[in-house]
Amino acid sequence: MGILIKVDFQTKLTPKLSKYRPKDTDPEYQKEIFSELFSKFPQFKAHVATYVERNYCGVVINDEDHGNPDTLINLIRFDELLMLNRWIADRKRPRVLKQK
Repeated sequence: MGILIKVDFQTKLTPKLSKYRPKDTDPEYQKEIFSELFSKFPQFKAHVATYVERNYCGVVINDEDHGNPDTLINLIRFDELLMLNRWIADRKRPRVLKQK
């Protein structure tokens, strides 16, 4: 049985997200970015769920227990929050396939 994620890959980043500062280590700024990503992008939410389930054995992300980003912000470490937020920078970078 698979999981279906409704994703619109044409969704544009909000002005705040498009100006994301990955080197800004202010915890409140990074929490705000994480919350916005988690709330607006189902594919990011799925990415976070996969990361947490893989690295925190026994923790399953579902909408009943972790329907909002606040519960996850309290669960993961700050360096993990930064790493997950860098998804934005990866999303904006064009992919170049290596030729063989």
